[in-house]
Amino acid sequence: MDLTEPSLPVIPAADVVVICAAMARFADCRNDPGRARHVNVSAPLAIASQVGEQGCRVILLSSSAVFDCRSPYVMADQPPAPRSAYGRMKAEAEAGILSRGGTVLRLTKVITTSMDRLADWIGVLGSGQSVEAFEDHRFCPIELDNVLDAVEGIIEQKSAGIFQLSGEEDISYADAARHLARRLGIPANRVKGTLAVNSGVTEDELTPYTSLDTSRLSTLIGYRPLPPRKVIDDVFAASFGHANAPGEIVSGR
Repeated sequence: MDLTEPSLPVIPAADVVVICAAMARFADCRNDPGRARHVNVSAPLAIASQVGEQGCRVILLSSSAVFDCRSPYVMADQPPAPRSAYGRMKAEAEAGILSRGGTVLRLTKVITTSMDRLADWIGVLGSGQSVEAFEDHRFCPIELDNVLDAVEGIIEQKSAGIFQLSGEEDISYADAARHLARRLGIPANRVKGTLAVNSGVTEDELTPYTSLDTSRLSTLIGYRPLPPRKVIDDVFAASFGHANAPGEIVSGR
């Protein structure tokens, strides 16, 4: 279904509905708040109300952006304090889902091979060029398999309330790019560190920290957060080349 449509179709009978779709880019939510609010708040709550009448459980995937991102390892029971438009919308959606007896799973940054920024850096660095990356803007990567395992565990255990899924710690985009360079056999000085606040990122959208406390999820399914470089290695393993000689890269793609 298309959550941008003004009305939603009838949802088929189900035991559990997991709402994954969102407009998650901060700038998109800031520049088109009406459309973003419909996708991130109105449509999910309409779905929850519809399927709730059928006795269906609802799980909403949410974000660490519901917090102010100024402190690491935020506990699940800490009151939301969003600074970005996206964070405010997700916090509102969370409240609505929880009030209907649903479950919220907050996520840090899910990275896949199609994540534009990291995938583009691999291509640019592999072609012999340099990249610029933010020193003051951080993320806490997790893998898609982590999300699937968490959702499966929550469904099987019939758990409600708030769960949080996070990597072990935050890493700056600049340090992530340097790690990619080293894995490609390229000098890390090909990465030039820049400041997000000098590059059009608003103060409200800056994320010095995004990591979350995962205690409840760890108790439920035995989840153990992975270090950020390990997550990057796992996701982009097939993209890493090997250096046969200084400056010579053979792509693994």
